[in-house]
This record gives sequence, structure tokens and C-alpha cells, in this order.
Amino acid sequence: MDNQGLFHRKMSKPNKHSPTRRHRLLARLAAERTRLLWQLLGLDRERLTRPPVFPDSDWTVKDLLAHVAAWDRWEHRAMAAMLAGDEPDFRAVEDMDAFNAAAVDAWRDRTLSAVLAELHDAREAWVTRLRDVPFESFFASREHQGWDWAFPNCLNVQWQHDAEHADQLAAWREKIAVESDTGPKPVLVAVLNAARHELLTAADLVPPADRASRPVCGHWTLKDLVGHVADWEQVGVEGLRDMATGRSPNIAHIPDIEAWNREHAAAREGQAWETCWVDLHETREQLLDVLQGMDQGRIDQSYLFPWGPQGTAYEWVRVFATHDREHAHDLRQKADVGAASSD
Repeated sequence: MDNQGLFHRKMSKPNKHSPTRRHRLLARLAAERTRLLWQLLGLDRERLTRPPVFPDSDWTVKDLLAHVAAWDRWEHRAMAAMLAGDEPDFRAVEDMDAFNAAAVDAWRDRTLSAVLAELHDAREAWVTRLRDVPFESFFASREHQGWDWAFPNCLNVQWQHDAEHADQLAAWREKIAVESDTGPKPVLVAVLNAARHELLTAADLVPPADRASRPVCGHWTLKDLVGHVADWEQVGVEGLRDMATGRSPNIAHIPDIEAWNREHAAAREGQAWETCWVDLHETREQLLDVLQGMDQGRIDQSYLFPWGPQGTAYEWVRVFATHDREHAHDLRQKADVGAASSD
């Protein structure tokens, strides 16, 4: 239920001080956060806020998320103290049970939406600070109380913490055997944002000079891949706009996806990286705008999808989060292979 085992593990000296290693750590951090939030999909508000997740605790899923957010806030404060040359306040890691209880109690009466917002804000504030830390300072050893609190070690602890709780939630879901084709809009938005952050951090693994030349997905470059994601998301926007008015998506069925991909990739062949990058962000903003304007009833409603079977707007949007995750995984895998071959 807590990260005591992770924090009590002796922190090791960081190795391989390189910009690529920092990007890989941030990419893993983002991937495990998405995997944690992914366990919430298909659960209704009652399941997310009422029954306990652990047999020896009264923590709900919402409480668990508040606990995770509290550790991100603590990590941010501890790093800020170390960067300022001060000793961090280690009372949290000295008595984790007390810290965890206080963190959960502080958020217990808050809404699911508020806890999800805190989870996002706490991580965003911490990661934004991490990106601004100079390279040498990021990898510097930081001896405190006999442990090395070098920032790469801290990132490893945090992604392992998310992974531990993702595994616990997955096991709990399997036990309760509950699955649905919809769920609260705030959860869907949180997953959508996390999956896009996962994709963007994975894209950072490709050096800027190689974005339009290095193959990362078959013969596609990162520029091609970014354009591909934007093109499919535009389809998502158009279909979701129809669903927002209560109509089924007025999208032509695409019988040959590979041919569609080739056609759209060819149309973007002469475009600049900046054009594809802007399109990626603009289509996501459009998708979020439409989704945020939909009430829960429209999101829960079933529609006839272009490829035949019916599905909810919730499932429609989930497809685009899945698409982001799939390509983020491929980018990380490609980077891992490259790192291994250079060792």
C-alpha cells in the first residue's frame, strides 16, 4: 500500500551521465504513470470512490491516487531543497505510515475530479522542474543520511512506485471482474492527457537534428509518425463532433488502413517538422475541446461506428489514447535497442 520498500532500498550511484539517459528516465516515468491511470478505465464512479482496494486498508482508488500525488509533491520539495543546497525534510521517509495517512486524510473529502487534478498538477510541477535542472546537476551525487539522492535514483523510485500500484490495481480489477464500456469523463481526460505526455516524452528520445531523417517506425521518421498521429486524431475529432450532437460518426469506413496510412504519409512528405508538430497539438486541443463540452450522457451513449459494431463515445476517445501509447512504446523500444548497441 505504500512505497516504503522502494525508499528503503539503498540508492545506487547513477551511471552513464548523458542527455539520452535523462530522456529515457523521463519517458519511463511517463509510461508508468499512464499505466497506473489506465487501470481506472471502465470503472464507474462508485468503484473509484467507495470500495477499498486493499484487504487490510480502507483506501479506495481515489485515496490511492491522492497518496501517489502526495509523493510527487514531496519529491518536488526535496529536489528543490537539494538544488538550493539545503537538507530536505526527511520526516516523510522516516515515518511513511504517518505521511501516507495524513496525505490521504487531507484529500478524503475531496471529489474524484479534484484528486485527479492534483495528481496531474503535482506530476507536472515536478517534471517541469526536472527539465530545467542543468545536466551536471541532474546527475550529481547527493549524499544525505548515508543515501545517494541523485535525481536519477529519485526518478527510478517514483516510476517503480507507480508501477507497484498499477500492478495492485490490475490485480484488484481482475478479482472484482468489473468491466464497462464507459466511465467518468474526468478519468478519460486524465488518461488521454497522460498518454499524450507519454508519447511526447518518448519523442524526446529522438535528437532534434534526426527528427526528419532517422527511421523510428519502419521507414517512417519521427516527423512522419507525428503527422500520422495527427491525421488519425483528426478523424477522431470529426467523429466525436458528431457524437457530441447525438449522431453516429459520419466517417467513411476505411477498409484498407495501411493504404490510408501510406496515402496520408505521402501527402505530408514535403511538410516541415514544425507543420506536423503544430498539427499534432492542434488536433489534440480540438479533441479535448469537444470532449470537455460533452455531458456524461453523451459520453455513455452508444453509436454506430464506421467499422460496423456499436460503441460509446468513451470507447471512441480511448482508441486515440491507445494509439499514443502504442507509438510511445515503439519509440522507447527503439531507443533501448540503440542504447544497448552503443554500450
